[in-house]
Amino acid sequence: MAAASPMPPLSLSRLGAVVAAFTLAGCAGVLPQAAFDEVEQTVVQRTGLAPEAVVWRTDSEADRAADDAVTALLADSLTAEAAVQVALLNNRRLQATYEDLGVAQAALVQAGLLRNPVFGARARWGLDEAGPPDLGFAVALPFLDVFRIPLRRAVAQTEFEAARLRVTEAVLDLAAETHVAFVRAQADAARLALQQRVVANAEAGYAASVALREAGNVPAADVLAEQALYEQARLDAVLAEAAAVESREALARRMGLFGPEAAFALPTTLPPLAPPASVQTVGGDALAAAPAIDVAALERGAVEASLPLAAARLDVEAAARRLGLTDAEALLPNLDVGGELERDDGKWEAGPEVEVVLPLFDQGQARHTAARSDLRRAQATYYATAVDVRSAARVLAARVAARYRTALHYQTVVLPLRSQLVQQTLRQYNAMQTGVFGLLQAQAQEVEAARAATSALADYHAARIDLDALRQGRMPALGAAPAASGPSPTMRTDDDH
Repeated sequence: MAAASPMPPLSLSRLGAVVAAFTLAGCAGVLPQAAFDEVEQTVVQRTGLAPEAVVWRTDSEADRAADDAVTALLADSLTAEAAVQVALLNNRRLQATYEDLGVAQAALVQAGLLRNPVFGARARWGLDEAGPPDLGFAVALPFLDVFRIPLRRAVAQTEFEAARLRVTEAVLDLAAETHVAFVRAQADAARLALQQRVVANAEAGYAASVALREAGNVPAADVLAEQALYEQARLDAVLAEAAAVESREALARRMGLFGPEAAFALPTTLPPLAPPASVQTVGGDALAAAPAIDVAALERGAVEASLPLAAARLDVEAAARRLGLTDAEALLPNLDVGGELERDDGKWEAGPEVEVVLPLFDQGQARHTAARSDLRRAQATYYATAVDVRSAARVLAARVAARYRTALHYQTVVLPLRSQLVQQTLRQYNAMQTGVFGLLQAQAQEVEAARAATSALADYHAARIDLDALRQGRMPALGAAPAASGPSPTMRTDDDH
């Protein structure tokens, strides 16, 4: 294109200097490890885990160290803390999430780069005469990129920070989910052991009824009733075993284990609750005891610490900046500035070249509307996330209190009463004041109470884990509260005999 006004000739050396300056200005490195270090630091500060518990596997020496650490953690009986560490070191879905840091950091670097210059060359020969061709060379650089790079970098920087927060949340998610899965696996293993006691109890009742029937002391209906209880107990044991296998596999999946590694030793005893002083005294009411939780303070702290809320806030900021960038690009979409070197009739000539895109048809209306909608969506999502976080604080405070009281009541009242009842019934049986079925019924009720207590204790630990994770900045998934435990179908009632 011809110059609008006379300008000094653009020599090859000057043209090269301009290109070199633009090239050096666009150079940058992709260093996602720095972002991961920030993720690791945040996780360590909020959870108290050791720094070596969070490792990004990048086919380096650290990978082998992580494998050795996993092997050592699985060598002994698994603990909740060890399960969480194994998951953070070995879960490949979490490792895949870490790659989001690389993608976001690369996008940030890309946003700071100039578009590559466009070089052109041409040759023209005269059709009526022989001779050397007329040559022409041109280079064009995206001039407006120099001014738009700060806007693009601001958008990419905000999106990068949001990605870092979401990766941090993924680490906290896996840690909490693994801890809950560990508790559930423990509880299901304990319930399986208790169900096996139910089977043994029902088998003893059935055998006793058969013996009494042969002696002519009980009717045939009693034998059939005991047999039905025994067969139902065996069926319930199958279901309990399946539940134990599934919960154990859920834990193994979160730890990233399969094959021989999945055969880890799992303790079947959940940690008991420490009763408050008011319950330890004579006449203390466990149902009236509850951990003191300042719900208002919890709600404020959850909002301040929430990683999803912070990421949603950055999404709003990024959407607003994208809207500004869209409007700027619509005003003047493209302006290329460069130079042209041409040989005409054996003489070299040089001059500047400018190309501009005129927004006659596409004035950015559609992009502006889309960017505006994206901003409103981000604002609505931020508001909804804030509502969810505040609600989660209130729900978990109530859930922890209720489940603490329930589990403590089982531990300090129901289970001791059932144990005393079995002891007294055994004395009556030895004194021939009650029959074998009365003793078996008392034992079955004790086992059923232990099974319900196990469920209540597991529910409390799970709720407590979610509450701690909320304080750390995670948004737990709030499901419906489980239904109250009813009597087992294999438990005897007073109507059985």
